[in-house]
Amino acid sequence: MRKISPLLVCTLASLCLSCAASVNVPHTTKEITFHSDRFKVVGDLRVPTAQGKYPVVVMVHGDGPNNRTSYGTYFPLMNCFLGAGYACFSWDKPGSGKSKGELNREHLQQERARILMDAINALKENPSIDSSQMGLWGISQAGYIMPLALSMTDDVSFMICVGCPGESGIHQTAYLIRRQLMCEGMPGDEARQAEEHFARLFYASTYQEYLRYTKPLVETPLVKRMGFVSDIWSEEEWRPHDQGGEGFFNPIDIIERTTIPVLAFFGEKDTQVDPRQGAEAYTTALDKAGNQHFRIEIIPAADHNLILCKTGCISERNKRSSSGWKNYAPEYLEIMEEWLRELRKTSDDVN
Repeated sequence: MRKISPLLVCTLASLCLSCAASVNVPHTTKEITFHSDRFKVVGDLRVPTAQGKYPVVVMVHGDGPNNRTSYGTYFPLMNCFLGAGYACFSWDKPGSGKSKGELNREHLQQERARILMDAINALKENPSIDSSQMGLWGISQAGYIMPLALSMTDDVSFMICVGCPGESGIHQTAYLIRRQLMCEGMPGDEARQAEEHFARLFYASTYQEYLRYTKPLVETPLVKRMGFVSDIWSEEEWRPHDQGGEGFFNPIDIIERTTIPVLAFFGEKDTQVDPRQGAEAYTTALDKAGNQHFRIEIIPAADHNLILCKTGCISERNKRSSSGWKNYAPEYLEIMEEWLRELRKTSDDVN
């Protein structure tokens, strides 16, 4: 029996099921297959049509099923990258599209970081790619994957973060729970108490402590109905959580050592990742790193995906049409393309 829902770690994103739009900036598309441990991964490399080597943006999915275009939601982003003079590479996540294999939820971050590393290595051999200018764009759960990749390689030269958590998966999920409870009408002080209880039960060192934080959640009908906590483990079943597990990983520990150019976006109405905490955490960490080239933006009236919205609640997102999933805040696309153009100009001047 499921007692506590798995860490949501960043409920994503790509819920659009069909899409007629396509990338309209002139480019060529080549399907690329690479292997990563037990996974066979297949994706598309899109390259501007003019001859030459290009910097590349490697796209890193958030949580959940995703294909190489994330069911059409990536097309405006790909236009942005190609329009700024970059190639872009995105793949079907294992279990989606043509990619084979199933991710292990217990080791998801490490497996996804390894896949990202192998994608970068595959691109380094591609004659269309300038391997000195390989960057990442990632959303949501990618905020855990990309920093891990940075700790494993020096091949990444820039990073764009969208709705990336500035705290552990446990605290991020606790924030998500609070905000969704408030979306459903729970008063803010009660929702904050549920947030605190959810986070603290993962740090419980005794069964009595675990029970102290779990029981009020289970006894709250709205919490139980929404599936955040469904039941209580018996004393025989319960074990303290391993605090070395992926849910406890805080990516800011790596961001504090990151000196490559970083552009981080947060949606003002994000109810899945705390935008203010995230913006402050990234700013403080990059300052601590002595990073000389970073920019942090909170985009007004935008949700977790930087889609224009009214509330940012998951309930609103679940009602969104396929075309609505491409209704990005204009500032997001404009700032990103401008930033990439300037970055490329700076890199070309240096070289």
